[in-house]
Amino acid sequence: MQHNVFAAFVIVLVVFVPFERLFALRRQRVFRKGWLTDLAHFFVSYFLVQVGVFLVFVVLTLLLGWAVSPGFQASVAAQPGWLQFLEAFLIAEVAFYLAHRLSHEVPFLWRFHSVHHSIEEMDWLASARIHPVDQVFVKSMMILPLYVMGFTEQTFGVYLALTALQAIFVHANVRFRFGPLRWVFSTPEFHHWHHAAETQAHDKNYAGQLPLLDLLFGTLYMPKHRMPESYGIAEPVPSNYLGQMAYPFRRRPSRRRLDSSAATAPQETRPTNVAVGHQI
Repeated sequence: MQHNVFAAFVIVLVVFVPFERLFALRRQRVFRKGWLTDLAHFFVSYFLVQVGVFLVFVVLTLLLGWAVSPGFQASVAAQPGWLQFLEAFLIAEVAFYLAHRLSHEVPFLWRFHSVHHSIEEMDWLASARIHPVDQVFVKSMMILPLYVMGFTEQTFGVYLALTALQAIFVHANVRFRFGPLRWVFSTPEFHHWHHAAETQAHDKNYAGQLPLLDLLFGTLYMPKHRMPESYGIAEPVPSNYLGQMAYPFRRRPSRRRLDSSAATAPQETRPTNVAVGHQI
């Protein structure tokens, strides 16, 4: 498994580093602040998330065995592959939206999710900065209904691979807008506003792949002709990997988010986690 992760890292490194240099939204260093920390997240947190999701599913399958209908699962698995994927995609996306929104609105869950929002510079690797507890919760919410309904392993695999690649892309430091398609599929523009340090953008754009879900639930925010100037949260989060892993357990992170006014404040008064410029 670790060999596969390393191979995946090399591939995305070779693809996205020149990609971001050619089409950069903001000028920033490849090895920007926090790069080594996010590298540790890419490898270590990935392993911890896999273990955590496995353990959660062992427990849930024992507790929710009564909810599984072999007959229903067989009928789902017997469907054409394209139809299974479409159904699984829509179900998982709704589940992701709900889990992601809860991660912002429930204080206990925000403790862990705030680590991801401590990102100061957006690029492809910033997508890896996640707390394992946060990701175990979100992925379990996404995968559990697919498991109960009986979708095939191939459907699981294709969907998870797609979402992993999309997560890297939407954090990337690129200037693409995609025109009207930005309202249909998640883009860097859409997700960068989710990380923006502007009051109007706080707790917006929860969807993973489908901005239409945010439009439906009233949480869509994509102003025309501009991108965020800064990113971050009000609470100072440790810059090193172990500090970020321990952070949710040491204190209760505030749900305060940075206001855009912080980006223009004098340097000595700026909150710790503000960075003027683009992230991922």
